[in-house]
Order: sequence, then structure tokens, then C-alpha cells
Amino acid sequence: MAIRFKNQLKGKRLILKRTRPTIKTAKVMFSVIDANRQHLSPWFSWTNETKKAEDTMKYLFEKEEKTKKGKMIEYGLYVDNQYIGNIALFDIDKKNKSAEIGYWLSSSHARKGYMTEAVKILEKEGFENLGLNRIQIKCDEKNKASARVIKKCGYKFEGKRREDSFSEYFNDFRNTLFFSKLRSEYKKKR
Repeated sequence: MAIRFKNQLKGKRLILKRTRPTIKTAKVMFSVIDANRQHLSPWFSWTNETKKAEDTMKYLFEKEEKTKKGKMIEYGLYVDNQYIGNIALFDIDKKNKSAEIGYWLSSSHARKGYMTEAVKILEKEGFENLGLNRIQIKCDEKNKASARVIKKCGYKFEGKRREDSFSEYFNDFRNTLFFSKLRSEYKKKR
């Protein structure tokens, strides 16, 4: 049975709108990525490959194929109809009822609780409507802002992979932190 993803999810301040491969979406996403390149580059190597709106469009088409297969769903984050970043549920494993959340946010909207709200909206969808049992989030050990969001959302620290990736930005090997939340833990907090 195919997963039926919702086109829109609503929070108190945020609306999460499903990203689709349209010229308008690609241009809006690219303009925010381009304006936040310095903010995003330490943590996301894909900023190096995102040089024009066409690169974003190519990504959107690739992502859409994964969405059709039930492997991922991505939403744009909107505040007062302004696009401010993305959040996705990916590596969806139907058999093991697990997935991972990944996200990024424009620097002008950081430290205002938007990403914490977005994670809570998406995890609710994952646990309550998609039937997931486990959601994982990982981040670079030095990405303190991302780790704060994960901890605020009640994810449990599972461990660290030492020097598991090489960062061209830092010209060094990086450590990755792993966190997770189980459906039983989610239900206790409700």
C-alpha cells in the first residue's frame, strides 16, 4: 500500500507545504539558499552544487521520485506566507516503521523556535498518521544550534560516529551525533 502524504501541515505559527518540482518553487528555494549560503555551507555540502535555480529544480524532480515511492516527503516552512527553510522525513522504511528527519532554516529566522515547532509538526505526522515507530535525527557535532533543536524536541542521544565524514568546508573529518525518538516516548509526552 502506498503512503499518502499530506500536502500541508499546520502549526501555531508555521505552515508546512509540500515541495513540488515547479519553476516558482525552485526559484523561491534557490533565492533563500543563495542568500543563506554562508549560514548553511558549514553543515550542508549540497550548497556547493546549488549554483542556480535549475540545480534546485533538478533536486526537486529527484526528490519527487522518492516521494512517489514512499521513501521521503519534504515540506517548505512558511511564516506569514514567506518561505524560510525546509524539513523532510526521509529514508522511510515501511517494514521497520522508521525514518529520519532533516532540516535547514534561513539565518534570519533562526533562534525563534520555528524549527522546534516544525520538528514537532512533522514527528506528529510520522507517528500518528504514517505509523512510524522510530524517528532519527543526526547532526554534525559542532552544529550546536541543530543539537539544541533536537534536544528541545525530546530526542534521546544514541551516540557519536567518530570522523565518519569529510567536510570540504572545514577541511577536516567530522563527527556525527545520532538522536532518536520512539512512538512510546512520543505518546508519553502527549
